[in-house]
Amino acid sequence: MQYRLTCANSVYLLSKRRGDAGEGLQQAVSDNDLIAAMYGAIGDDARWTSVLDTIKLRLGVASAVFQRLVIDKDDLVPMFSLRDTWSTQEAERHDSWANSPLNPRFRRNTAPIGPYEIASDQLSAALTAEDREVLRHGLAACGLGPGFWLDCKTGPGEHTTIILHRHVDDSRDITDDDQQFLHLLMPHFRQVSRLLNDFADQRARLAVAEAFMDSTTLALLACDLDLGIHWMNAAAERLVDELPQVAIAGNTLRFRSCESAVLLKTALSGAGGDACRVPGNEPAQVLHLRVLRRDAAGWRRGARGMVLLAMASPGTAPTINAAEVANLFGLTMAEATLTAHLVGGMTVKHYALHRGIAEGTARMQLKSALAKAGVGRQADLVRQVCQSLARL
Repeated sequence: MQYRLTCANSVYLLSKRRGDAGEGLQQAVSDNDLIAAMYGAIGDDARWTSVLDTIKLRLGVASAVFQRLVIDKDDLVPMFSLRDTWSTQEAERHDSWANSPLNPRFRRNTAPIGPYEIASDQLSAALTAEDREVLRHGLAACGLGPGFWLDCKTGPGEHTTIILHRHVDDSRDITDDDQQFLHLLMPHFRQVSRLLNDFADQRARLAVAEAFMDSTTLALLACDLDLGIHWMNAAAERLVDELPQVAIAGNTLRFRSCESAVLLKTALSGAGGDACRVPGNEPAQVLHLRVLRRDAAGWRRGARGMVLLAMASPGTAPTINAAEVANLFGLTMAEATLTAHLVGGMTVKHYALHRGIAEGTARMQLKSALAKAGVGRQADLVRQVCQSLARL
């Protein structure tokens, strides 16, 4: 397999040959197409491989990697790395040295002094002659030659870079043509970096929100008018798995009866109130659904409205964390474990059998738990625990 790249009027032609038959694939990429691809890769890390492949081939280098770096004292710490195809295949070897504290670049603060910088191992004032010699040997062991880069600040103590390495047998420093091309990319790279940072911040906030939603026992589900599921938390997944009258098929909420689906769709639209009930095989298996929020803006745009639902079923035992019960009511773990099982519907006798202890021991634990919670009956203890944990 061979690659050949020619440059003419800012159009880069890649020829890929396969096998003895000489079958070829040619792909022309203009500057405008490359810049558009950079913007198109925001939010889709997989697309950066193609973008970096194109940059690598344009410059005739061995590798092209996009990194986000933060400053820790005088060192640099890579927060993420997006790589071209070859660098992805060689990631383990590169990370063992080139992307580690063994690399002098990460032991020195090589962040740009101004808002952006185009530099190289030879040009960087942060690197000493000894650093450059260490770099030469270390990069060669990784199958890489000298490096040069495009850098821009994205915030206090952090910056992004496209780091490029020559082939291992190519000792040239950055050329005028290289710098001209990187200057062309610079304003777009700076804007893409800012957008990527904003997107990363949004994803981090979303991850925190999803972690919180999964930690609650309240079953939550976001769907559209056609019952297409866009998101659900762990409690909702468990509830749907436990009930016979509802299931998920093809990312859509499915009900055993058409009447139940119509009931929910009516509630989603707001035409029949905000709540509905879907019967199961037994009275305790009834499913209660309540609309918490409708996406009113979606209706005005004529789009399928998004609706956030809360779901509950009296027949499903709540998931109670015994450690939380112990902390809330000052119980021992033995007392809290018993209490959690009682909240889940187990009797004292069945709990004793389940734990392999005498029933009298279990009743002594219950008596102590009642006294510490300040209640006189088992039913009052269960109600107080459920109210404290704010279950629907």
